[in-house]
Order: sequence, then C-alpha cells, then structure tokens
Amino acid sequence: MKTERDYYKATRRAVAKVNSTSTLKEKLDFVARDVARSIGAGASLVLLDSTRKKLIHTSSWGLPQFFLRKGIMDAERSITEVLAKEPIIIADVSKDSRTQYPDIAAKAGIVSILGVPVVSGDLAIGSLRIYTKEPREFSSRDITFVTAMAQLVAIALGSQPDSESQLPASTMTDTTALRRARGVTFAHPSEAEFARLLDFYNIEWVYEPCSFPLRWNGDQVTQMFTPDFYLPGLELYVEVTTLKQSLVTEKNRKLRRLRELYPEIKITLLHKNDYDRLLAKYGCGPLAQTRAHGIRRVLYSAAEIEDRVRALAEQISRDYAGRRPLLVGVQRGFLCFMADLIRQITIPLDVDFMAISYYSGGSDSAVKITKDTDLSVAGRHVIMVEDVVDTGITLNWLLNYLRARGPASLAVCALLDRQVRRIADVPLDYVGFDLPDEFVVGYGLDYKEEYRNLPFIGIPVIEKSSTAESVPLKDWTEAKIVR
Repeated sequence: MKTERDYYKATRRAVAKVNSTSTLKEKLDFVARDVARSIGAGASLVLLDSTRKKLIHTSSWGLPQFFLRKGIMDAERSITEVLAKEPIIIADVSKDSRTQYPDIAAKAGIVSILGVPVVSGDLAIGSLRIYTKEPREFSSRDITFVTAMAQLVAIALGSQPDSESQLPASTMTDTTALRRARGVTFAHPSEAEFARLLDFYNIEWVYEPCSFPLRWNGDQVTQMFTPDFYLPGLELYVEVTTLKQSLVTEKNRKLRRLRELYPEIKITLLHKNDYDRLLAKYGCGPLAQTRAHGIRRVLYSAAEIEDRVRALAEQISRDYAGRRPLLVGVQRGFLCFMADLIRQITIPLDVDFMAISYYSGGSDSAVKITKDTDLSVAGRHVIMVEDVVDTGITLNWLLNYLRARGPASLAVCALLDRQVRRIADVPLDYVGFDLPDEFVVGYGLDYKEEYRNLPFIGIPVIEKSSTAESVPLKDWTEAKIVR
C-alpha cells in the first residue's frame, strides 16, 4: 500500500521534470511512467482532438501495444470522465458499459480503471488513466495523487507555445494539447514531409494511432494493418507509400480487406506518384526538378471550356437571383476562369481576391494570408472561385478562414475537380469538369509559370521520353484541335 509520503516524492519528481528543459514529449512520458510506477499499475495519457469528440493516446507506461492501438476512442463512449470533468472509477471492466473496448481490455488483463480528467482553466483537454490487473478500490489518496499528476500534465501543455497560425481566433480549436504533445519518430522521410504539410495547413494528425486486425487463426490475430496517419478533423486514415508500384500489390490487398471488414472506416492510399505530384505542386520533391517539354494531349478544348463556363454562369445567375454574390479568387490560376465566368453571369456581383503563402518545405510553420480581401465578407453570399481542387487541403483551410468571418453563405465554384486525390472532403457546389489523375496546364494553370496563356487545358510532358509525341509550345494554335 502506497503511503502519502510515497506519493509526495513522486509528485515532487514530476514537478521537477515539468519545470526542466526537457521536451514536452519527455515530460509527458515521465509523468505517465512516474504515476504508473508509484501506484503499481499501467497508465495512459489520452488527449482530446480538435473536434473534442475523439481521445488520442499520447503517452503510456506498463500497457501492451495491442491495447494502445485498439482504435480511436470516442469521448462519449470511453469512461466519460473528460465530459464529466471529474474522476470516474470502473471497478470491473467486464461489468461496466462505460468501457469502449471491453474485449481488448480483458485480453490485456485489465480489471479496474481510474480516469482523472486533465483540466486547463475551465476546459477538460484529456485524461490520465490508471489500469490495474487486479480488482482495486481506489482510495481518496490514490485519486488525489493522480489528480495532482493530471494537473502537472495541464501545466506542461500550457507552458508550450503553439505554432504560429493566421486563422482567426474563432476558428482555432478549443485545445491544441494534442498538437503540442506530439513526439514522433517517423519510419520514412516521406512521412515526416507529409506531416509538415499537414501542420502547415493546420490539419491535426496522429501518427500510427491504431492497428486493424485483418486475419485470424482461431483467436490469434495473424495479420494486421497500421495506417500511417489519422486526421481526426476529417475522420480519415492516410497510408503513405513511396514503394515502386510493383511492390504495392500487397498493401492494396490489405486495404481491400480492411474496407471489407471495416466499411465505416475512411482510408486513402497515397501512392508514390500521388505523393510526388503532391509535393511537386508546392515546388518540392523529384518532379519539381523536371521541366515540361510541350503538350502531350489536349484534355478540354477552348470551345468545350467556353460552353461549360457559360453553363456554370447560368446556374449561378439562377441560384443567386435577387442577391449580390461576392466572388473571391485565390492566387493566379483562377484568372482566366474568373474573367470568363463573371462576363457570363447576368446578375449584379462583386469580385475580390486573396493570396496565401504556399507550403515550400522550408521554415514557414503555417499558411499565411499575404493579401486579404478588400471587401468585407460578413453577411455576404460568398462564392470561392477555384481553378483545380485536388487534395482539398488548401481549400479546406480557406473555407475555415472565410467561414469564421461570418458570411451569409459560402459556396465553391471549381473549374476542375480531381476527386481521385482528395484528402480533405470539401463540398463543391459548382463544378466544370471532373479531372482524371493527370497534371494539367493551360487556361490559367501553369507549370513553373509556363503555359498559363494556352486557351485549352492539356497534359504536359514533364519527363523526357524518346517515344513520347508532344506538341511544341509554339504550335499551340494547332494543338488546341488535337484530340
């Protein structure tokens, strides 16, 4: 039986660690280890994600990996001490409905649980949980000790500045604890690069949060799949692979199996080509070092674009009759599309522009507004005009930014929708063309600032090939009719 003096010594050690120059991850791991050893049980620190609906494992001691990777926990279904903002005791896991994964807890030998909320100000941001393998009646001394350690977790989190962001205060998450608590060793540089890209756009992520059993031999799990990332705000798992296409067959097989067994799970696979193209969009990665050598194929002719833009303008004119919409474009790719669109819209409208910093893989830690709208969007019916929507990451950030400024409505009009690359599931109200998984230029779209002035949309040759037949840039007048 632990005495009050034992708990006092443990608390003093934790105070010294929290006040040290150690990293935040080291501090949180120390608290979890210290509380587990002192109370003679397993311990886990879980933190709320930005939606305040999910609990993500952050630090632990004395618990098996299969238990820690059992899955994303629902704050309303898992013990609920965070919602109640008070300690909760589960005397017997097998007889209490407040445990979300009772079978896995039983497999780990867990019998009793004490959950103590981590509270910062008036806001619960997570929980420090104790797990015992024997039935235990937690004493008031135990609860007081774990509560003190939970308070030290809140102090450690509160003392760490968050990364810079230009999102308005009203769009910032209630808690950035999970973002601050990350301490990750990535298995591959591509995963670290993808994480930096997510951070740049303020998209919350968790690295390898859970493993999904895929095959069994009796009660024994023989095959599992652990996605690289979970994006809580999008409820999406992402697997990043830079393997050669011929080596991805087994991973695709696992994904098909996962979707069969867990149809409610949203997951996407970024292949090597997808990943390289994603980085090339921001001037990074191997494809960013290549040059285009003409147009391989015309995808949409000038006449097709004209007809489709006219149809979009007619639809917007009908939908916004009696209102005066504000059309907002971002960066430069939208210029041709916006110019043709507004000339075809038959109702009064206003036009404005924005510019943002793009991810470059450098020292910039977050997206920034480099040119904001001159007109107020508050109370206005705003239509975002986009050239291409592929991953949706940039558009998701922009919509959050504008939505926080109080528009009466917010819609998106995109010339091209490349759904196959979507990561952030953003709504598109008006779409010109569904775009195949090809890199395209023309009609305002560029490759390293070239090809914007082509009147059609085409697929460039971006890698030298002795067999590829391309149309030289100087012959674009003839190229527009090549099918």
